[in-house]
Amino acid sequence: MNPSRPRIEAVDAARGVALAAMGVYHFVWDLSFYNLVSPSTFYDPRFQMFGHIIAVSFLALVGVSLALAARGEFNAGAYTRRTALVAGAAALVSVGTYLFMPDAFIAFGILHCIAAASVIALAFLRAHWFVTFGAGVCIVLAPLVFASPSFDSLNWLVGLGVREPRTLDWRPLLPWTGFTLIGFGLAKALILRGVPESIAQWRARGGVARALSFGGRHSLAVYILHQPLLLAIVFVAATASANFGSVGANSPTQEADFRLSCTAECTAAGPERDFCERACDCVVRDAKNVGLWRQVLANSLTSEDRHRFDALTRACLRPDAEMIR
Repeated sequence: MNPSRPRIEAVDAARGVALAAMGVYHFVWDLSFYNLVSPSTFYDPRFQMFGHIIAVSFLALVGVSLALAARGEFNAGAYTRRTALVAGAAALVSVGTYLFMPDAFIAFGILHCIAAASVIALAFLRAHWFVTFGAGVCIVLAPLVFASPSFDSLNWLVGLGVREPRTLDWRPLLPWTGFTLIGFGLAKALILRGVPESIAQWRARGGVARALSFGGRHSLAVYILHQPLLLAIVFVAATASANFGSVGANSPTQEADFRLSCTAECTAAGPERDFCERACDCVVRDAKNVGLWRQVLANSLTSEDRHRFDALTRACLRPDAEMIR
């Protein structure tokens, strides 16, 4: 951001570590989506926490990068171009996921949040580090204090509702942009005291460190490209597995895994577990009745089948579904 200041490779490497962790997270999702591992794996609370830690890392590093860019003369043009690129990439993610899974597309995921946080953080560019840090803490804690069903219609954006939207990735303004301000404030405090020589002078040596540093310098491109590549690899593996018969078409274990993952996804969106278990029973029963169950387990739904399956899923998730049946 400021060409008169040398890059701090340690920050690039840290961003590279976050990218590598994100790759693992998405790879497990892909394996789960294609039934190559238990679908319940992705919804394990420990694995979900792993995903949250990755998101916090990315957003905090955005704040750190802004603090480094603001040393001396801030290059507003470069920062604006970078933020516009992130916003454009976020739009591509929304369009791509809408085409891939329209009922769960990403309306406001990690890239959307990074773009928004980058703009919000500019208001604290010249603020004292403690003010910036304090504002971040307040934003992070806000959903614990102000959450209300009255915000549900805007929950996809503000994060103050109580019912989570159905989406592949969701990082609303509150609490997530707060982590950028926390990272911004802490980095400001560190810069005031002088960046430790061990950090400022660190250089990537060895193949792994250089790869992480390189990925961190080109994080946006890596983010955009990695998931289509991983999906292609897993799709080929899933197709080969199905062709060689290593995955059963309708085993009791697969059905149990589907019910577990269905219930976990449902309860994550807000409803009580009892309701979700009954709704998922309904999904399994209706999918069998209309002849879609084998395709669901094999993840071989056509576009038309997907619309039929999504329709019966929505019907089963209606609060009055049991009364209708």
